[in-house]
Amino acid sequence: MNAKAIMKAALLVYCVFGVMLSCAQDVPLRKEGRLNMGYYFYSINETVNRADVEVTLNFWAKDLFEMEGKKHNFTITSSKATLYEDILAMKHDFINGELDMIIAPPMLIAKYFKRSSLMDGFMGVLEDKKSEYLYLIVNADKNINSIRNLSGKRLVIQAHDETAEIFLDRLVLKEFKKSYKEINLTLQNQKKSNRIVLDVFFKNADAAVVYGSAYDTMVELNPQIKNKVKILANYPLKSKNFSYFRRDYPLIKELNKAAITFENTPRGKQILEIFKTPNIDYCKVNDLDVFDHLYKDYLDLKEQAGK
Repeated sequence: MNAKAIMKAALLVYCVFGVMLSCAQDVPLRKEGRLNMGYYFYSINETVNRADVEVTLNFWAKDLFEMEGKKHNFTITSSKATLYEDILAMKHDFINGELDMIIAPPMLIAKYFKRSSLMDGFMGVLEDKKSEYLYLIVNADKNINSIRNLSGKRLVIQAHDETAEIFLDRLVLKEFKKSYKEINLTLQNQKKSNRIVLDVFFKNADAAVVYGSAYDTMVELNPQIKNKVKILANYPLKSKNFSYFRRDYPLIKELNKAAITFENTPRGKQILEIFKTPNIDYCKVNDLDVFDHLYKDYLDLKEQAGK
């Protein structure tokens, strides 16, 4: 073979190799990682029982992420959901790298988790991404027109809801310079928000702290509730639960992108229905700032009251 032919052959090999290399570079590498989720149980136990949660998170969610992985070029190598009744136990496992994602009330995350360990995630929100609320509701026949009128009354609050307690205590501290536990309230615990609204409506309680979505649902079912149960105070929340990834988790971008489309898939719709949350929205780490301010204001009020 003469020199000219050799040069042509070499050039052909170079071109073919270049095209192959270019094509390989155009195909993104498939990313992979496990997904260990920690869920604070008391924030969801009123809408779904433990067995349903475990099935939903450990089987349905696994199927959903596998399907989304095929579309978004990632692989979940293993998946596990753990339900926690103790936020400090969840914090311990998160710090020690046993959890990749946490789902809990934003007040608890703001209070117990370092911001530097968290990365943006996603959260379930109400239809049309409307805000959730905490309401202090009262029976309209009980002449409760201000926080001061609560003294001596019967009040219902959800068990294991630290956010609701801080919301209520902050209101009472501003008015009485005392905790809500010190103003002669007869306190009752109730598990379900819907039941709490009915307790106030049927005068089994004079006042209650309840979530706005539950109040609105009960008003839709029985419009008379709006005339008999009035809202004395409120506090807006984007969602009852926020979720965040650990900072070094490799699939943050991919899972956030996939989560936003959950409502468009049959399996995703099933999961959202279980948790009574029709839409998904992004959850930024700085969304916790408002809860820092709320908690600081609460602590300042306690200090001023000598508590």
